[in-house]
Amino acid sequence: MLLKSKPYSNHAVQGKTKPLSSLSSLFTKDHPLQNYSPKTKPRFQNPEKSYLLGPKEFEYFVRHQCKSGKINLNLALTYFDKLITTEPSPLIETFNFVLGSVSKLKCDSDVFSMYRKLNYEGIKPNLYTLSILMSCCSQLRQISSGFCVFGEIIKRGFEPDLVTVSILLKGMCADGKVLDAVQVFDKMSESGFQGDGVIYGILINGLCTICKPAMALELHRKMEKCICQGTLVTFSMVIDAFCKDGMVDEAVSLFLEMVSKRISPDVVVYGSLINGFCRLGRLKEAVNFFDEMVSQGLTADLVTYNSLIHGFCQVGMWEEATKIFSWMVGKGISPDVVTFTILIDCLCKEGKTGEAQGILDLMIRQRKKPDIQTYNSLMSGLCLTGQLDEATKLFGSIADQGLELDAFSYNIMINGYCKSWKTDEAFQLFQKMHEKGIKPTIVTYNTLIGVLCQAGQTSTAQKIFNEMHVYGQFPILSTYTVMLNGLCKNGHIEEAIDLFHSLENTKYKPSIELFSILIDGMCKAGTLEEARIMFTEISEKGLVPDVVTYNIMLSGLCKKSMSLEADKLFNEMEEKGCLPDSISFNIIIHGLLREKEVEKAMNRLKEMRRRNFSPDETVTSMLLRLAMNDAQCRAALESLPDVI
Repeated sequence: MLLKSKPYSNHAVQGKTKPLSSLSSLFTKDHPLQNYSPKTKPRFQNPEKSYLLGPKEFEYFVRHQCKSGKINLNLALTYFDKLITTEPSPLIETFNFVLGSVSKLKCDSDVFSMYRKLNYEGIKPNLYTLSILMSCCSQLRQISSGFCVFGEIIKRGFEPDLVTVSILLKGMCADGKVLDAVQVFDKMSESGFQGDGVIYGILINGLCTICKPAMALELHRKMEKCICQGTLVTFSMVIDAFCKDGMVDEAVSLFLEMVSKRISPDVVVYGSLINGFCRLGRLKEAVNFFDEMVSQGLTADLVTYNSLIHGFCQVGMWEEATKIFSWMVGKGISPDVVTFTILIDCLCKEGKTGEAQGILDLMIRQRKKPDIQTYNSLMSGLCLTGQLDEATKLFGSIADQGLELDAFSYNIMINGYCKSWKTDEAFQLFQKMHEKGIKPTIVTYNTLIGVLCQAGQTSTAQKIFNEMHVYGQFPILSTYTVMLNGLCKNGHIEEAIDLFHSLENTKYKPSIELFSILIDGMCKAGTLEEARIMFTEISEKGLVPDVVTYNIMLSGLCKKSMSLEADKLFNEMEEKGCLPDSISFNIIIHGLLREKEVEKAMNRLKEMRRRNFSPDETVTSMLLRLAMNDAQCRAALESLPDVI
């Protein structure tokens, strides 16, 4: 087979080489080192006099210098230049020592330059030389160049070994091309190449990094079937990926499988499960795993405590979170910036900015320097509670703390100004972001476009929407939603339709929310027929109308005095599996009553009450007027509990 696992050869590849028959063959008269005598041991202590050494002594001197790790770039280049002019030509292994040392110095461009000189001088590389080049390509994130080097390996008749393949796959994963790396490995496996635990570990880790835990588990199973049992590290990676993806039950199943194979979980594995349960609000299970971990003689680390504190804070269980905090401190574990930031963030989200400020003061007293996330959390809380002036002061003082404001900092303040209708201040900050070289995010644009539309300044909003790409951002579906909603709310239906259809030129497909916004805009603009056509397009696009979409159509029909059509749509709605809500019933009953379809309205009212929905004020008022003038209607209403 072309692709096999094979260790590196220690021979120079200067044409064809013979395999070693025994260790003594190193010392035959045909071997390149036959003239070197241990009696002439080079004086490694004085690099400055290396030029006095003979060719073979100099080779060994260079190798020794490289192995020592004390070599710098200038020395390496000097040694290389002397080696390349030495006669007879030194072993390729000696050049590899120099190339490897320069690669470790992260001077990858110099490695390529030296390799080109080797080619020019006709000194042929071996597999290890080309592996060093591949490693440099990986460090430079130049995967296409890495593939070229890999092709050179095949072209020269070398058989890629485990190290070479691992370098290629690791580089691809680091460059975000994890799925391509898996595909390359699969094709190589079909050709007879058998990976080892290191290669499988690289790919499993890559899949976990891009949130593909199911694929990672599948590869893990393949590894266990083909070469070796999973390790604590591989199990830990997949368990953590499942937890981060919200699939904690799958993580627990894998955890139990790991334990059944007599692999003892460590604090990292338990920490992943605890964090996963906390993120889902399943705090009882998180505490159970914490207790199990402690019973196994493991000591919880700060990360695990932070997960628990965050979990309890998120659901407002402050007393329990405080107990965990105290327990942690009692165990000799000091809270870090993350711990304090968690407490501040959760307090601010509940509007408890006074308590959050107290935590910040405690943090500073304990000489834990707040980071930008800490201040962002407090700023967000101040804006949330309407303390915009205090938030502005804090925003202005952050630079004095030696910290740099980030895009989140600006977004918080821009959103705060927009909610307070201080659009001038918001746009001043937007301009300042550009001046400071801080790239606005999608959140920045969505916020500004939304507030401009609310203020009726749709032309300015469209200008910002159209110019996003100039600043390195492109609208996503949420941006289209904000812009479309603004155009519809301001009665610019034709422009809204154009924007809707422009989605066809992007990678995004219209969502049911976008359809609903546009249909609502059409109905309110009086273009009901166009709205009905758009409604039929929903199913053609493979989408299903939700209760909001149906309610929009019901309202549109009823406002055009087409309540009987609306009543048919109401029936169709249920037939297609969309259950009406209280709003649906109020719309249809109101429409029927307006058109004097009293009997149908009363039937819908009875159905409404059976489902425990109540009529709103408008419908109740109409029913009261009707009851005053119609005894039969009054009797029907009295038979229904709690209607009027």
